[in-house]
Amino acid sequence: MRFELYLESGPQHRKTWVCIPALPGCSTVAPTSEAAAEAARTAILERIDFLRRHGETVPDPEPIELVVAEHLIERKMLGFGQGSFPTDRQPMTPDEAARQLRWAEWSREELVATARALTLPLTDRPATGGRSAAAILSHVAGAEWSYVSSTLGTMPGGGAVISAIDDSPESPWDALAVERTALMTRLRAMTPAELALVVERGNGKPPRSARRMFRRLLEHEWEHTRELWSRLSS
Repeated sequence: MRFELYLESGPQHRKTWVCIPALPGCSTVAPTSEAAAEAARTAILERIDFLRRHGETVPDPEPIELVVAEHLIERKMLGFGQGSFPTDRQPMTPDEAARQLRWAEWSREELVATARALTLPLTDRPATGGRSAAAILSHVAGAEWSYVSSTLGTMPGGGAVISAIDDSPESPWDALAVERTALMTRLRAMTPAELALVVERGNGKPPRSARRMFRRLLEHEWEHTRELWSRLSS
């Protein structure tokens, strides 16, 4: 199976972000540009395993063919996921949106299940560094609310929804469910015109589009689910 890779690197090719748009939600980070292909292969197999766990029929991807479609080199601090790709400008069909909404439901299930399985209290930072699990959960919720609001227009009540998560860091589950229900209700109500939306912003900024919104929502949650997974195995 052939996959196009889009790479975004920092100075001297250190720290490379890898996006695989053909498999929405699939992205990863490699320590160098040279390591990006192997990191992408691992990410693809993990993402396909995720889909199969939830009953999605996915053909065997082997042999995997990886092709670098684009490689952006930023001469500043690398901002993972800040770029855009040609696929971001393609309209979505209702069937595509429905499928990716199912993926979003499964993704949230796994994020919550992983967070619940942690032995460290949610508000404690791990000894190896990084944010607490509670901070990660709040960050994921706030980011996805921002993705949707910046693309489809501000959804009312966002501040209160995220504050409710922050106000119960040791047990954010009910507040997270309220946040996700509101988000999914808005996404399921998208019109054909909104699914086809592409707003060019110029000045090097990525476009606002339904496809990019879904991609970032899925890959950002997946990124942090994998981060929590790593804490379970450490």
